[in-house]
Amino acid sequence: MKRRIVAVVLALVLALVGFGLVFSYVHGADARAVESQHPVTAFVVKKLVPAGTSLEQAQSQGLIAATKVAQSGRPAGVLDAVDATNQSLVATTDIQPGEFVMSARFGTSPVSQKAIGVPNGKVAIAVQLTDPQRVGQFITPGSHIVIYATHSIKRLGVSEEDKAFNQLGLTGTHVVLADVEVIAFGTKPLQNPSNGNSASNAKGSDSTGNSNNNATAYLVTVAVSPTESVRLVHAVNDYTLYAGLLGSGTKVSPSGEADDGNVFGGKSVMGGVK
Repeated sequence: MKRRIVAVVLALVLALVGFGLVFSYVHGADARAVESQHPVTAFVVKKLVPAGTSLEQAQSQGLIAATKVAQSGRPAGVLDAVDATNQSLVATTDIQPGEFVMSARFGTSPVSQKAIGVPNGKVAIAVQLTDPQRVGQFITPGSHIVIYATHSIKRLGVSEEDKAFNQLGLTGTHVVLADVEVIAFGTKPLQNPSNGNSASNAKGSDSTGNSNNNATAYLVTVAVSPTESVRLVHAVNDYTLYAGLLGSGTKVSPSGEADDGNVFGGKSVMGGVK
């Protein structure tokens, strides 16, 4: 009987030791995986941060917390420290759980108490985007985004060949602005976008020609140069726009393009572009 009890105890001890070794190995593997991605600090929102809450309060109350993320996946402008230089700044608007904490979301007063802050030499342009087009809920003030425009491809000639080409209804996509900063974001959805907005392509359809009138859209305000503002306004009024959230250090080629001919690796059909 004693031998049986001893055997059972030894088995339990060995099982516990084995579990500990496996846990230690798995934990170490996770740590090594994170380390291989060059981890950097980024703050994330754990609980709702009401407008007017200081950074110091948000941290002490557990509303935000520091975490480690891969350097290549950290969005530009994300908060990486709370210290004497910024702890007194307050949230300019409510910040939802799950978001990265962007430095630009904090200022000296809530947004309801001040006008929108447009950087010197820049022009604020509002762009209307649906949820997918604005990368869900991940674009926030302080984010850096790339803006794409999808449009029809037209030849400008009047020959029979030009007419036949235009009847194909081909489309293409260009980079309109490779890197712009979001300075404001509309929190209230805009139902049934009206004509002249990017969410409905000014014709009530998306890039495939399908009706998009029931899409829920939001206003995203970006700061652009005077020259860029003209291009963006034209794109807003005539093309379908899409936004991409830039990671820290990500560069997008301003000349990037795709069309119906080369999207799957074929030859581009881009000619005269409308």
